[in-house]
Amino acid sequence: MTETPSKDDPAAAPAAPAADQEWANLAASLGSEKAARSSPGVATEAPRAVLRAVLSSSVALLFAFVAIMIAGMLWWQYRQFYVSLDQTDTATAEALARVRAEQRALQDGLADANDDVETLRQLNTSLGERLDVLPGRFVALEERLDAVQGGSFDARGTLLRSEAEYYLTVANTELTLTGDYESAVTALELADSRLAEIANPELGPVRNAIAGELLALRSLRLPDIEGIVFGLGRLAGRADDLPLRADLPVSLATAADEELDAEPGFGRLWLAIKGTLLDLVRVERRDEPVPQVLSAAERALSRRQLEVELELARIAALRGDQQAFLSGLEMAIGILQRDFDGAAADVEGALALLGELRSFDIDPERPDISGSLNLLRAQRNETR
Repeated sequence: MTETPSKDDPAAAPAAPAADQEWANLAASLGSEKAARSSPGVATEAPRAVLRAVLSSSVALLFAFVAIMIAGMLWWQYRQFYVSLDQTDTATAEALARVRAEQRALQDGLADANDDVETLRQLNTSLGERLDVLPGRFVALEERLDAVQGGSFDARGTLLRSEAEYYLTVANTELTLTGDYESAVTALELADSRLAEIANPELGPVRNAIAGELLALRSLRLPDIEGIVFGLGRLAGRADDLPLRADLPVSLATAADEELDAEPGFGRLWLAIKGTLLDLVRVERRDEPVPQVLSAAERALSRRQLEVELELARIAALRGDQQAFLSGLEMAIGILQRDFDGAAADVEGALALLGELRSFDIDPERPDISGSLNLLRAQRNETR
């Protein structure tokens, strides 16, 4: 049998505090576990706070990335806009410089022509004054010769011959200096009428030469310079109304035109983003190749280039410069074929007009009408 230790036994006294300590620890752990079960929110509060902080950081980072992308797209739009604007300004400045140079050359040519015309007018006035004096002088000379020799002097024939020589000189001057074919024809006809009144068989070769010169002038195909200039002017005035090649595909050009015509900024950015999202998937079947869409600056530049080339062709037609006239027409035809809608009726009409004008010779070769004048002067020198 086991002996029960007595309360007074000193060996059994330390065992009681150890057992009490174990029971106290067990009660504390049970109490903490019970408290944890009764309040679960306290245990999960720390993970939720960490998750909230991570989510806030991710949202802030996403907004920062979106802001950087928007700023980059705005910068790219402004850069493309100003680069295109600078190119357009440069091309326009070059075209204006060419027009100014052509205008200065035309003004110089007109000044020289005016000087020549003024000199010719003075010569004609002086010669006319001399011719007005000739009839009286010939009459007086005829009277003196009749009184001295007792015969008749043909003063009228000499006067008519001088008038014919004067008209032949005028015809050559008008054709050579001013290119006035009608005035040259009129002067030749007047010279022939004066020679016909003389009724001298010796003047037959001169009249034959005049007939050949009249035939050469009348058979010459003269261009209608006024009609050409007016036609080119009307076509240049309609350059803004001609349809461009980029306007053809309606399904592709409408949205692009709205985006390109919008001012740079958030409105243009929104149109670009919307167009990109709507055009992520688009399936179309076309038998013909889809033309490349032109920007707003390229469309404006094409219209200005067409106007400038047509204006240069008009100036060349007025100056009678065949090479510059053909060059302007070729450049205008090239611009129409490159940037405009070739299937449109207006563009087809413009191309047909320019093609027809390209076959005209605005500066035909002038025939030589100096043969009759040389023959008449030679006969006068032989009779002296």
